[in-house]
Formats: sequence, C-alpha cells, structure tokens
Amino acid sequence: MSETTLRVGIVGAGSVGGLGGRENSHAGGYSRCPEADLVAVADIDCQRLQQFGDEWEIPVNHRYNTAQAMYENANLDIVSVTTHNFHHHQPVIEAAEASVKVILVEKPLAVSVELGRKMVEACETRGSRLLVDHTRRFLPHYRKLKRMVNEGAVGEIKTITYSGARPLLHNGTHTVDYAFYFTDAEPQWVSGFLNQEPVSDPGGGGMVVCQDGVVVFINCIPTRRESLSDTVIAGTQGQIRFCESRGIWEYGPLVDANDIYGTRYDFSPIPDMPQTFELDDYFYSATREAVDCFLEGREGVSTGRDGLKALEVITAIHISHKTKTQVRLPLEEGLDHVEIRSTGQ
Repeated sequence: MSETTLRVGIVGAGSVGGLGGRENSHAGGYSRCPEADLVAVADIDCQRLQQFGDEWEIPVNHRYNTAQAMYENANLDIVSVTTHNFHHHQPVIEAAEASVKVILVEKPLAVSVELGRKMVEACETRGSRLLVDHTRRFLPHYRKLKRMVNEGAVGEIKTITYSGARPLLHNGTHTVDYAFYFTDAEPQWVSGFLNQEPVSDPGGGGMVVCQDGVVVFINCIPTRRESLSDTVIAGTQGQIRFCESRGIWEYGPLVDANDIYGTRYDFSPIPDMPQTFELDDYFYSATREAVDCFLEGREGVSTGRDGLKALEVITAIHISHKTKTQVRLPLEEGLDHVEIRSTGQ
C-alpha cells in the first residue's frame, strides 16, 4: 500500500462490480491501484453482499444494504456505481450530497436525459467529480489517436464513421461517446433508425450533423459477434482507421485528390498499438483514472457532461425513428423525459 490510501466503496455487488472474485471488474481494477483500498460495498441483495464482501475481504461492518448507509458511515473518497443503469441516478446523487469527491459510474450515464442532467448538476453543485466509464477515453492508445487528431494528422475533420454492436444504449453508448472524444463538434441534428426487435434497447444507428459541419455516422445494428467495430476518422489532410477487435490501427495522409478518381491515401500501421483486446485493462484504466483524478485534483477525461452528450444523441435516435423526423439538439423540454430501459440484452 502506498503512503496515500484512498477509501473506496462500490454500489452494486454484481459481476461488473467484482462478484465471483472477477478480476476484470471495478474491484479488480482498484486492487491494482496501490493508493486505493476497497473498504465498503452496498447492495440490496444480502446473499450477493456477503459473497462479494468475503471475496474482496471487506469488513462485515462495512457491508451495507443501501448506498446511503454506506456514504454515512464509510467515509469514502471514491465510489463506483455499478448497478443496473436504470438505478444509476439515485446512488450518484446521494454520493454527491454526501461529498464523495470522485464518483465513477458505469455506462450509460442514465436511462433518460432528464435523470442524467440531474446527476451532473448534483455533482457540479457539490464539487464532486463525476466520471462515466466510457473506457476507451482512459486507454493510452486512444489518447494517442486523439493527440494525432489534435496535432493535425487528418487536418479538419469532416466525417467520423463508426460500426459497433447492439444494443444501442448498452453497447452503442461507447460508439457514440468516442465520436465526440475525437472532435469538439456539438451535435445539432439527428436522424435515426432502430432495429425491429421486441426489446426496449434494440440495435440502431443514424447520422448526426454537428454545428461546425462535422457529420458522424453511427452503426450499432449488428450483434457483437457480427460487428466489425470499424472506425474511420476522415479529414481534409488524411484518415485514421482502426478496428480494435482485429488489432488494425492505420494512418493515411492524403497523397492525391482530383475530380475523376477522388482521394487517395498512403496508409501504414500506427506504431506501438495493441494487437489484442484485454477486458481487464479496460476496468483497470477506469479505476486508475478515478484514483488519479482524486490525487491530482482534476476533472476526468470522461466527464458527466460527456456521458450526457452521448445519452442525448442516443435518445434522439430513438425519437427520430419513432417520429420519422430529424430531431434537433439539445432536446426540447418534455423529450428529455424519454426513457430507454437497457438491461444489456
């Protein structure tokens, strides 16, 4: 244990939290952070609470049936909220009201823009730093891609095209979020389409037109097995294209452009990029970011406002499909109440 020991609690003793001693989890991530000490857990299920506490050696007197009781008694510095997403809002707001300094909530931020906004405002009012586990923002290879974009590798971004996996909210929230990780463009108009599936969180996709002319294309229609997870960032001076699951990371500067053959790029591999997909690195990177935000007194690279933007775009895709219209952002009053109940199906 390092000289600095941060007291950490987890709300939601499920598999993402670390049930079963699962290393690729929030508890597993904190166990790799020498400054963090997982001292408390809260869950309404007594059996899971006991199992989780035993597996992660949490004192019996710091195993709570409610998040509120944990906040009142455990003196936490950091909390992870890993409940089902339709239960995210209450423990996050209660953590802010209890003055927990750093709050890491699983994605998506919430099931409605209205609830997400309340979470963000509660944290901003009380001075808590809210992080959303859109994990790619935390990973060094994605930060490298962002540096390349910021340093002008592709010139002025024109389009960003993403192919991910359904369901749109549960998985697609990653896809939508890192579109806006690479650009500061503010979404303005959304046209969307949903799969014809008898679930509340189907696959889907759409086109997002941003205020500065950037156009984002989103495809979360296929299943995870069918998805190629391809991404292309195209600008006036080049393209970056990558497929995380296949270990493909390429950059191509623009070498020719004419009215007959269009554009031509000289693609080559981007050096020092990962060739394999490691899930436990994702959870560790998220918990490491939470710890660093506390120690360095800074905002995270995946804030509540970032999570709210992704949620609003996904909600607009649903509204666009159901109304057969383009939807303007920010959402009009009343539309922010629309709920998408994802259970990760």
